[in-house]
Amino acid sequence: MDKFKYRDLATSMTAFFFFVIGISGVMMYFHFFDDYVKELHEILGLVFVAVVFTHVYFHIKSFKSYFGKKVFTISAVVVLGISAMFVVNTPEGDNPKKTLIISMLDAPIESSLKVLNLDMQTLKERLKTNGIKISSSDVTISSIAKDNSISPFELVTKITQK
Repeated sequence: MDKFKYRDLATSMTAFFFFVIGISGVMMYFHFFDDYVKELHEILGLVFVAVVFTHVYFHIKSFKSYFGKKVFTISAVVVLGISAMFVVNTPEGDNPKKTLIISMLDAPIESSLKVLNLDMQTLKERLKTNGIKISSSDVTISSIAKDNSISPFELVTKITQK
C-alpha cells in the first residue's frame, strides 16, 4: 500500500471509531445496555487511541500547521480547563461501589451469603460442582478465591449461577 492509501485508511478508521465511541458513550450515559456497551466502549477506546496516533503520524504536516493557530490554543485551554474541573470536583475518598464490593468479599462468609441470598449448604454444593475446595480456614469469599487461585468475582459468578 502506498502512503496515500494508509492516510485514507487512518482517516476512515479514525472517523468510524470516533462515531462508535461517541454513540457508545451516549448509551453508557443513559444506561442503555450497560453490561454490553461498557466493555465495547473501553476496548474500542483503547484501539481508538492507537488509530488516532496513526492518523496523526500520516497527517503530521497538516497537524503542525494547525497546532500553531490561535483557535487550537483556545480549544486546548477550554477542553483542558473543563477536564480539570471534573478532576478537581471529584469527591474525596474511596469509590463507594469499590468499598461495598470489597466489604462484601472480605466479610464473614455467613454475611456474604445473606447478601447473595444463599445458604451454606447451597454454597458447598455449588463449590463442589465447580471443583472449588473450601477449608475450615476459608471464612470469606476472598479467602476461598485465593486458596483456589481464581478471582473473587469469578467465584461469585460460579456460586450464584443456578
